Amino acid sequence: MKAKFIIPLILCITFIFSGFNNNPTKYTLDKGHTYIGFDVERFMVGEVSGRFNEFSGNISIEGEDFTTLQVQVSINTKSLDTNNETRDGHLKGEMWLNTEAHPEIKFSSTSVIKNVDNSYVMKGNLTICGITKSIEFPIQLMGPLKDPTKVTSIGIKADLVINRFDYGIQFNRKMDNGSFFIGNEVKIKIRALAIHK
Repeated sequence: MKAKFIIPLILCITFIFSGFNNNPTKYTLDKGHTYIGFDVERFMVGEVSGRFNEFSGNISIEGEDFTTLQVQVSINTKSLDTNNETRDGHLKGEMWLNTEAHPEIKFSSTSVIKNVDNSYVMKGNLTICGITKSIEFPIQLMGPLKDPTKVTSIGIKADLVINRFDYGIQFNRKMDNGSFFIGNEVKIKIRALAIHK
């Protein structure tokens, strides 16, 4: 009789404590150590580079298992900065990001896949100008690590390419040779540090 009682009790306790151990640890983006930028071809001989200075993000992970990583990021489109106020005004206008109508760019991850070589691929939904598309891209992940300031943090690096036409950004003026003034492919660069508080 005792065995019939003790074994279920042990299983129940094990289940309860394993549930506690699987609670995700929550992180937030450290704005002072996070960069969200982009490059796009201009006149075929150069690039326009820019960044977004205002954003927020919530990240969670269970232990050190990066396949449990979840990311939600919101970017303030009006914080676009290409180091040229006139150009910034054009890019914030109706022909480009239309920041008055669409004040945010949003990304929400749906899964993280670990490859056989221990690299990772993130999948998620990216919303720009009110249009949401599923995307996937390789990511580099570091941590979790308690740094010299006693703060636990994780690092995320990602480089990806999107087509602006997919998001309704249709400016398509062409040069004499038929090439677009501004390229349709936008290279996005992310260097993020997320901290646990």
